[in-house]
Amino acid sequence: MYFDANDHEVCPAVFRDGYTRALMQRLRDLSSWTVREFTGRQDKSMRNHQHDWTRTARPAGFSHLNEQLRDYPGWQFCLTANERGRVHGIIIDDTFHVIWLDQNHRLYP
Repeated sequence: MYFDANDHEVCPAVFRDGYTRALMQRLRDLSSWTVREFTGRQDKSMRNHQHDWTRTARPAGFSHLNEQLRDYPGWQFCLTANERGRVHGIIIDDTFHVIWLDQNHRLYP
């Protein structure tokens, strides 16, 4: 498990009302996508894309991960337009591993 609950700026300990429901609905929607669809299709409603760490508040990326895992590119998708923030993680094989639940849009200032 790569989830990072220690960085409270990009993954707060408490979430606003409705966040968990929006997260579960988005995960349900994305569970029907293949990795190729997720990585190859820019979907405005999903705002899915690979990170350009130099443009973020964490230019070192997922620095808490071991060196091998840091070599995987970071990815994001949104929960809803701009209300619920973004989910950030890495893709290994056919699994998106959630690392940060950035409900306040702190990764991209």
